[in-house]
Amino acid sequence: MSIPEKVDAFLEKSFPGKETNIYRDLSLNLKKILEDSPLEVNERFMNVAAIARALHWKELEIFAAIELKELGLEEAHIEECFEAAAIMGMLNTYYKFKGYLSPEVLADSAYQRAGLRMNSLSKAVNGKEKFEMMAFSVSVVNACPTCVSSHEKALTDIGVTREKIHDLARLAAVLKGLSCLS
Repeated sequence: MSIPEKVDAFLEKSFPGKETNIYRDLSLNLKKILEDSPLEVNERFMNVAAIARALHWKELEIFAAIELKELGLEEAHIEECFEAAAIMGMLNTYYKFKGYLSPEVLADSAYQRAGLRMNSLSKAVNGKEKFEMMAFSVSVVNACPTCVSSHEKALTDIGVTREKIHDLARLAAVLKGLSCLS
């Protein structure tokens, strides 16, 4: 079965009989990104897995894991895709919190260090580029301006094209929208 056929089957199973204009827009957007993107196929589905976990969308997690296994990813690599949502959930929450504080409060020494362990960011099983992509897409879903900006910069600094970064943001946005229909 081809990727377009698999995406169609997933959508039909997840949204049986759904025929609204909004669903049509969202499903067509997802198909376009998953079928035709500057992102490599494994990058698409690694990010689908991370985003699915961030959205607590179990059926999408299963779909992504099956695709990643068929693409030859080992279990540890797939697990890191899901766990990327966990570490970024922590960081996105913390940095959004800091964004709510005034500059005067942030100047207090109590807020100078996050004090949160995040060594895993430098020891990514999938490599820095792939992990940064997942960190970016999850940060988009979690709406953390600081993290989105930071990971966008990290991606461009290591040579990821803006077209790929844009598709990661589009993928996150479309999946967030679809998750609201389930």
